[in-house]
Amino acid sequence: MSEGDDERIQAALQALLVEDVDGLRAALEADPGVVNLKIGNDTMLELMTQPEGGPPSPEMAAVLIDAGAYLERALNLAGCWNLASLCAQLLAAGADPAARADAGITPLESAAMHSSTEAADVLVAHGLHRPSLWLAAAAGLLPEVRDWVGPDGSLRTDPGPYRPGWADVGRPAGAPPTDDPAQIVGEAFVFAALNNRRDVVDYLLDAGADIDARPYQNTTALHFAIQFQRAEMVRHLLDRGAAATIKDANFGSDASGWAQACDDGSETAASIRTMVGTVRAD
Repeated sequence: MSEGDDERIQAALQALLVEDVDGLRAALEADPGVVNLKIGNDTMLELMTQPEGGPPSPEMAAVLIDAGAYLERALNLAGCWNLASLCAQLLAAGADPAARADAGITPLESAAMHSSTEAADVLVAHGLHRPSLWLAAAAGLLPEVRDWVGPDGSLRTDPGPYRPGWADVGRPAGAPPTDDPAQIVGEAFVFAALNNRRDVVDYLLDAGADIDARPYQNTTALHFAIQFQRAEMVRHLLDRGAAATIKDANFGSDASGWAQACDDGSETAASIRTMVGTVRAD
């Protein structure tokens, strides 16, 4: 942003920061071009998706949308941060759910890779767009998962055009995915678990999926369930025999270490530490 653009956007930005709907509308009417100027990497609508600002105001978002704000990257970010209501608002305003406007992935794929299940439930109603086994599993689409994976664990058809790359969402890159059916089914299982899709988890386990599958950096479904504070899934995986002692390749930490590192002081985090610690002690 140039110095002139920085000055231009100040009135609108200040109104946005204090949630002054009338002030934002007036600033945009006075200078419509500022609606898509960027503050750092984000337009004002994209900035609203960031967690630092708290839940986004639908009224403020509506002012920006009505003023012609770009929608697609905002939708991707809303999917990432599990902003289900904002996803619905952007889709209603015409945002393209198939656009790969951030990191080369769709909003639903972003939601799935961040365990943003409420946003995913909104987005999946508009289709998978790049139909893939892992994404159907992450979205909890059990009938579609059954079409891909037979009850004997066999892979019935190609897993889809995009295999999830964790580097796309800021994690260290893992080894390239292989065509090994066991890895493909294990990948789907991991994504079902981290998105708390119990029906899909149970179907894949009953079909023979490895509960300790590690398609990315030796990281198990249990590790991911701990990170995303899916306490019920943590308990379920442990009950079904998930190993708590496996160490991932990024942090060299077992389930107990992940529970400690991901402890944010919440009751949920405390319950997970207790569950994992008990298993480790046993």
